[in-house]
Amino acid sequence: MARKEPWRSETCRRGRQYPGHQGKANSPEPADCHPCRCLYLWDSGFHWGEWLEPRQADDTPFYLQDHGPVATAYLYWSTHLLSRVATVLGKTDGAAEYGELAARVREAWRAEFIRPDGSLTVDTQANHVRALAFGLVPEELRARTAQRLVELIRAADTHLGTGFLATPYLLPMLADTGHLDVAYELLLQDTCPSWLAMVDQGATTIWEDWNGVDDDGTPHASLNHYSKGAVVSFLHRHVAGIRPRQDSPAYRHFDVRPEPGGGLASAEAEFDSPYGRIASRWRISDGRFHLTVQVPPGTTATVTMPDGRVFDVGPGEHHETCPTS
Repeated sequence: MARKEPWRSETCRRGRQYPGHQGKANSPEPADCHPCRCLYLWDSGFHWGEWLEPRQADDTPFYLQDHGPVATAYLYWSTHLLSRVATVLGKTDGAAEYGELAARVREAWRAEFIRPDGSLTVDTQANHVRALAFGLVPEELRARTAQRLVELIRAADTHLGTGFLATPYLLPMLADTGHLDVAYELLLQDTCPSWLAMVDQGATTIWEDWNGVDDDGTPHASLNHYSKGAVVSFLHRHVAGIRPRQDSPAYRHFDVRPEPGGGLASAEAEFDSPYGRIASRWRISDGRFHLTVQVPPGTTATVTMPDGRVFDVGPGEHHETCPTS
């Protein structure tokens, strides 16, 4: 029996039967479809989509929204990761199969959701974040996509507009595309929607909904959810700078690359790796950046200071300093 891909429906997202499709994807005419591209778009079945983005007055209910851009993006990312896992395990046939499938899904996403002028058809913060995080936009469009993300954030009066799926990637993508200052502005924003708005309302956990408590203090959603709490990864990997490396599993070799900003004068983080505790602590005083790094036995780290200096260290505790500017 031939394998049935669960994302495929009997008709494409333009409403035409698959057999006999002719034409060009991205055409504004509903009848124009590309058969191969349509086959790799996941546009059927129920999806939660970008669950609980900040509410807008004219929001369409999530169950009536087109979640094809989200589902197809995750179809690509899942098959891409499967290919990488198969490669690590030495499963060459599986790596090739899923690698080819991932490439075709990404091509379909680009054909359907990137306009000829390079802009994205879904003009939301979440869609731009996901396109950057998953590598869905070609390299030559990354800077433009990141700039549009910043514009959308500024248009929201420097507030985030992401839900369950894109929030974990929001601040890292801003930092990695040269907008660290905007990432810190969102991190420290204290009016809703934001993390600190929850804190100011007495939260001791991260809420499911950005505005999870009504004006009278009554909760209307869960008050303990992971997704928006994933901001902790930005605190560990960017603020404190503890980062794993793809070429060295289990933190056998890792990076420490702190990125200070937002007016913070100090930060610290610890991580219990399979080899022992990794720690990064820094403070700014008298115009200098002071960093302390703890490296477990049997491991090494590559340290990148804010002034650009890079060096490797072995097990033990290490102290380094550099000018802040």
